[in-house]
Amino acid sequence: MADGGMFGDVLREPPVNVAAEQALLGAILLNNKAYTCVDEIVEPEHFSVAIYGRIFEVIRVIINMGREADPITIREHIEGDILLGKRSAGEHLQVLMRSVVGLVNAKSYAIAIRDAWVRRCLFKTCSETLDRCCRPGTETAADIVDSLENGLLELARGTDEAQPTSALTDAMQDAIDNAREAALRGNGLAGISWGYRALDRMTGGMMPGGMYLIGARPAMGKTALGLGIAIRTAAAGSSVLFWSGEMTAPQLGARAGAAYAGLSTQAVFTGRRYDVPEDAETGDRQVLSEWQWRDLQSGVSNAASLSLEIDTQSRITVARLRSRARRMARSKKGLHAIVVDYVGLMSAGSAYEDQRSYERITKVSGQLKQLGIELGVPVVVLAQLNRETERREDKRPMLSDLRDAGALEQDADMVLLLHREHYYLKKQLDAGLTRKDKESMEDFANRTSDLTNRTNMALGKAEVLIPKNRQGPEGTCRLRFTNETTWFRDLEEDERSPAWVVAEQDSLQ
Repeated sequence: MADGGMFGDVLREPPVNVAAEQALLGAILLNNKAYTCVDEIVEPEHFSVAIYGRIFEVIRVIINMGREADPITIREHIEGDILLGKRSAGEHLQVLMRSVVGLVNAKSYAIAIRDAWVRRCLFKTCSETLDRCCRPGTETAADIVDSLENGLLELARGTDEAQPTSALTDAMQDAIDNAREAALRGNGLAGISWGYRALDRMTGGMMPGGMYLIGARPAMGKTALGLGIAIRTAAAGSSVLFWSGEMTAPQLGARAGAAYAGLSTQAVFTGRRYDVPEDAETGDRQVLSEWQWRDLQSGVSNAASLSLEIDTQSRITVARLRSRARRMARSKKGLHAIVVDYVGLMSAGSAYEDQRSYERITKVSGQLKQLGIELGVPVVVLAQLNRETERREDKRPMLSDLRDAGALEQDADMVLLLHREHYYLKKQLDAGLTRKDKESMEDFANRTSDLTNRTNMALGKAEVLIPKNRQGPEGTCRLRFTNETTWFRDLEEDERSPAWVVAEQDSLQ
């Protein structure tokens, strides 16, 4: 690229294609059939000349009303408009009618107009980035890069031409072909495995481009379930990107190691045994035994065969996540799923939007949905539910508990709500029941005994409620949860069974 020299950028003009704008409008005014060829390609804001954008907007309104858009009907709508400048409405319309080249070229004109608009947007984004690079202040280079990536992501979402329509017969045949492919795979899944049989049976797997929202209150284990899905999906042969906004890579590694070795997470963090009592004299816990260290090291060797990348950059934007996901998708192993833990800790890329939780999550949700569609991979998004659950006697979460979470519920193809009744029952039991007025000692004792029994019965049990599913039925999946290792398993799995099993390569072919 040639160097423009000092002040070279200042002398550059934003790209425009006025001739194409005039020719397109003239073609439409001559024959309104030209509008149907371009109405999904170009928008009023794509025109560089403001009055031309206004004329295109008026044309759209008139044609959609079932009327003829011609110089006469257009003139009455734009006469006296401040955008006309020094020329009259008639003079502008005469220029457009003299610029007609041919109706068959209308689509080419529209594409040229859109291309020039994209270039102007890039010009503006890059110019603003140059200004920020040269402007003294507290912004870091990382802040500028993050803002640039976010701007490019927003631009990329608006540059694609309209998705072509499909005939019903083609759509049905595609569905049948996909079903035949799924049947031949032998696992009965339409998408990739969750890593949990209960979820696979209920949902048929995670579909490419789908957005799967897992909502839960704090302490329910949403990070544990998200990490479990990421690891087990990778163990089934998929390539996964896992982002965490509240835990470091070593912390996540400790959780995975504890689950694999069957140790408590505290034992992995401290290197000491929590499966035996403290020394009565010193009050210290024993250092992990040699066999326990070997089990942990065996987990490291096993994890080496998994295609799982962990990203823990704080306050990440979808633009930054997108660049990392695309890099992974271009690699030899590819990319088959993304897990986000959790959406409330992501940034919208703007200080103004980040200060407004609802607007921030709405924007991030839409971008995550678009990211999954763009890369053709499922995106599992973890979210925190509001406090309404705590105020109800029945603590099971509901869709309405997502009320303050922006557009997450609307964007999600499936909503899964994680619940562990044992957590709430144990809190109630530890706090102790209060004897009611006029309640006999026998009734109070029975009520206390009933709570104790319910708490014991709920130990290790978890439910994944599915109140929304665009691809199938709603329902409930039941899992087993081990509090010491913070790990979820299927009900039929033994607590001492491996936390995950790597699929044999031959079975993946």
